[in-house]
Amino acid sequence: MVKLEVFSGDPPCPGCVAIIELAKRVKAKYSDEELELTIYTGEEGMGKFEEYGLFCVPAAVVNGTIRIEGMCPSEATLNNALREGGLCLK
Repeated sequence: MVKLEVFSGDPPCPGCVAIIELAKRVKAKYSDEELELTIYTGEEGMGKFEEYGLFCVPAAVVNGTIRIEGMCPSEATLNNALREGGLCLK
């Protein structure tokens, strides 16, 4: 299973809104056994945010590795990060 964690501000900026929508759209293609999606908004994710050493949102972490930070990626970029994390793309 590949684990995708998305970090957003509270209130979410336009980039945060976009990355959350993108992550949900990508997640919809996979079962829970293939892809686990966790979305952290604001303070609820601060512990993990600091644990990973993130500096800004929006951000995406795949299997514990920072893959995207400070921007909303294209769907292709997010898919590449997930593929590199071991997900068989659909």
